[in-house]
Amino acid sequence: MSVLDRFEKSVEGAVNGVFAKFGSKDLQPVDLSSALEREIDAEAMPVGRDRTVAPNEYRFKLSTPDFDRIEAWGSETLANELADNLTEYAKSQHYAFVGPVIVIFEEDLDLSKGNFNLTSESVQGNAVPVTTDAQTEDSPVLEVNGNQYLLTKDKTVIGRGSGCDIVIDDPGISRKHLEIDITDNGVIARDLGSTNGTAIDGVRLEKDKWYTLRKGQKLKIATLKFTVE
Repeated sequence: MSVLDRFEKSVEGAVNGVFAKFGSKDLQPVDLSSALEREIDAEAMPVGRDRTVAPNEYRFKLSTPDFDRIEAWGSETLANELADNLTEYAKSQHYAFVGPVIVIFEEDLDLSKGNFNLTSESVQGNAVPVTTDAQTEDSPVLEVNGNQYLLTKDKTVIGRGSGCDIVIDDPGISRKHLEIDITDNGVIARDLGSTNGTAIDGVRLEKDKWYTLRKGQKLKIATLKFTVE
């Protein structure tokens, strides 16, 4: 069950959850998800015959009650789920990004409950979700749980923390778990002192030691498996 489904259920049926006191007319995650789809459709811009670029950073301004509600439930988890859903929607519309999709919640004291403002912009990032067949193959591609990321910069950090280039919402992942660098001599990786470690083709990496990555190799972080393409 997705975060959005759990969120909805907590509003509808829970008596002990943090949202039990809120009614069905309160701002719901589905409202935010729908707003994101409208925003990406409105702001996506054709930049060539076969390429349409959409914003990848989305910022919600929320009223104090709605902001506090989302913070109490888990804003980072919800933001990641909304970003994943929007990435899937972008694939269906053949939109391309210039960086990872990020959703940000901010409090606005001037807004009343149930109202919000949404803005978006394109922000260059180190890891770009692969959403179209037309995206370049000049850079390495990392596949994570069925999602492909184009590594476009010299350095890409993978972890659970919101500041990472590729954010993975999994308790077995450290906040900064793995770094992948693109060098003149190839692609290299190192474990950033993670709690549960990293393995390449079943061989556990020593912490803070660089290892060469080759196409087709399998990486494992906690229970998650990655493929270098």
